[in-house]
Amino acid sequence: MTVKLTWLGHAACQLEYEGKIILIDPWLSNPKFPGDEYQPKKVDIILVTHGHNDHFGDTIELGKQFKPKIPVIHEMSVYLQKQGVEAIGMNYGGTVDIDGIKISMVPASHSAGYADNEGNLINLGNPAGYVIRFPDGNSFYHAGDTGVTKEMAITRDLFSPKVGLLPIGGHYTMDPKGAAYAAKLMKLEVVVPIHYGTFVPPLVGTPEELSKELEGSGIEIKPLMPGDSIEF
Repeated sequence: MTVKLTWLGHAACQLEYEGKIILIDPWLSNPKFPGDEYQPKKVDIILVTHGHNDHFGDTIELGKQFKPKIPVIHEMSVYLQKQGVEAIGMNYGGTVDIDGIKISMVPASHSAGYADNEGNLINLGNPAGYVIRFPDGNSFYHAGDTGVTKEMAITRDLFSPKVGLLPIGGHYTMDPKGAAYAAKLMKLEVVVPIHYGTFVPPLVGTPEELSKELEGSGIEIKPLMPGDSIEF
């Protein structure tokens, strides 16, 4: 079987496998969202890397509408449950198996406060990345928002992800140089750049810069326009 990856702008991504839909960081009102035709018709799993509004996004609304499985950092799961959304609390090193799809939570180096409708800043737990491993052997790493960390080498050794969805915008996350370093450290086969171009400045990193940084590494770069899909 194949996994279809669609970039929905910013850090929002959709993975589709055997009819199952996984949304990651579902900020579907982001300025680069490709259009109403990309609004989900069903959602089976939602993953949220951290509590910042541009990643937590529409999780509550989608959770109430589609009732998906939502494995997230423990504190975020408690908050979601208080909002009437079922969630699965987990933490670094943990793995949740949903119908043969193994979702592991790994560290990220960032911050994670969420601003509610009244402007209150709420701690929704530590930031994280995810490794998603499918029964067909495909494995994806969504880094969330992060700088380069030594823990990426541990993620490589434990899970061996092949495809990395890496932020390249800079300022709040890795820039192209940092993302290239991370890709080499993790021995990724393919990099899909995310979290760039949404707001310029400050997210000024580009796939072209990433390509130059990875020149000669053998790592393939798959830059997408919002709404574009590729299959693995």
